[in-house]
Amino acid sequence: MADKQKILICGDVNGKFKHLFSRVANINKKSGPFDFLLCVGNFFGTSDNDWLPYKNGSISVPVPTYVLGPNNDKQVHFYPDINGCEIAPNISYLGKRGVFSSSTGLKIAYLSGVEGKESTDFSFTAKDVTKVRDLCTKGQPSYLGIDFLLTSAWPKEICRLDSKSQVEPVSSSSALLSWLAVQIKPRYYFCALESIYYERSPYKNLDNGNGIHCTRFIALSSVDNPKKHKWLYALNVTSMDVMRRTELFQQTTDQTDLPYSGVALSGTCGNVSLENPTQFFYDMTPVKRKNDDDQGKGKRQRPSFDQGKCWFCLASPQVEKHMVISIGTEVYLALAKGGLVPHHVLILPITHHQAVSQIPESILVEIEKFKKALTKCFAKDGKVPVFFERNYKTSHLQIQVVPVPQNLSVNLKMKFEDFAEAEGVNLDELPENTRLDQIAPPGTPYFYLELPSKEILYHRVRKNFPLQFAREVLASSSVLNVEERVDWKDCTVSKEEETALTQKFRKYFEPFDFTL
Repeated sequence: MADKQKILICGDVNGKFKHLFSRVANINKKSGPFDFLLCVGNFFGTSDNDWLPYKNGSISVPVPTYVLGPNNDKQVHFYPDINGCEIAPNISYLGKRGVFSSSTGLKIAYLSGVEGKESTDFSFTAKDVTKVRDLCTKGQPSYLGIDFLLTSAWPKEICRLDSKSQVEPVSSSSALLSWLAVQIKPRYYFCALESIYYERSPYKNLDNGNGIHCTRFIALSSVDNPKKHKWLYALNVTSMDVMRRTELFQQTTDQTDLPYSGVALSGTCGNVSLENPTQFFYDMTPVKRKNDDDQGKGKRQRPSFDQGKCWFCLASPQVEKHMVISIGTEVYLALAKGGLVPHHVLILPITHHQAVSQIPESILVEIEKFKKALTKCFAKDGKVPVFFERNYKTSHLQIQVVPVPQNLSVNLKMKFEDFAEAEGVNLDELPENTRLDQIAPPGTPYFYLELPSKEILYHRVRKNFPLQFAREVLASSSVLNVEERVDWKDCTVSKEEETALTQKFRKYFEPFDFTL
């Protein structure tokens, strides 16, 4: 195809220009011509002696070469203009950040340097990352993705979910880069700096309604490394803009879900940090910590969250699969443990997400499908569902679904408001079709209630919130009259009974199960 381009991508050069360009010249002669060479990681070494012949043009460069910027202060002097410039004949420095377009329309996003507390000539911050995102997506309401993302540093959590990976987690990896990768959905992502060759199993990007394609992540080793790890990569690639959608969205047998978690999945990256990438998984209990004063004030330390121990991630060994009722594409339905009533169920995302306010549109759409199916299912018995979510002292999104007799649902709003007043909880009624992500920024603890009347009540948790609040109201004598079942721990049954209840509900729900 005429719109394909043959390109080379290289890892850390570390000033070994002769070795690099002689190898490139040989490959170009045997398998070329190649349109250009992209270099990620450290292009320069500690000395400029080997650089001078290329800088003054006495040794020619075989193909147009584009490099990223410095990764420490000692490399800055090699770059005459930190915003981008030609640094030698046929060698160009792309700049600190931006999007480069090739002659055939390939779009290449790039970000030079390493994550830092402030933006310098060799470091980037959330502001830099956001600008790259905006350059890629601005003016594109149906944004699909970009062909390439080039960085020197690794994104955090990139090895997660890859069963074939034998690479240890990289301590200097960047959560900001994870966020950027989620946002711009590169088809190929190249980085370096660790002297490691690692080609990850393709991972699926989030679906924003325009289709799902995979990202192929490749970390390249350094030129002439002693372990002979791969440091040069060749591709014959077509721009996403002109690819057939069937080819772009083609699935592979070894693909995984998105490896990134936590705030990397939020809409803004202002709170993403290298030191604490999962900072919104935290306990709000007012316990005094180190560096707190006597009132318990001070910087709150938020422990990291081990998703392998999550009770609700479907791939986790901790999940109780005997209670799973139905599995969709991104959402599943399960029986509630210690439910208020036999038909008390949970709607949950298959992969790890903290709250409804932070999930992608595709998951939200499937949650609504389960809600509609359950509403129809309960209606055959004259019941209506109450949906509620408590994003407080939880780690995995759970939408609780409790059916109540329709004749008891009329005064539910008043009952919740009365209980709330007694507990000192302020419940706000939200306008119809209000999206939670509009009122609850990432990390905001809240309680959310959707009544059968379609009225929505919301509480922004600012201090201790009664964990059993919704169960107390629904279990009260004026609603379900099961006050002894307020605490789920008092309602647990044996695994055999749970299995039987699940099978019974699965059969009950089957006529309305859209996943079948």
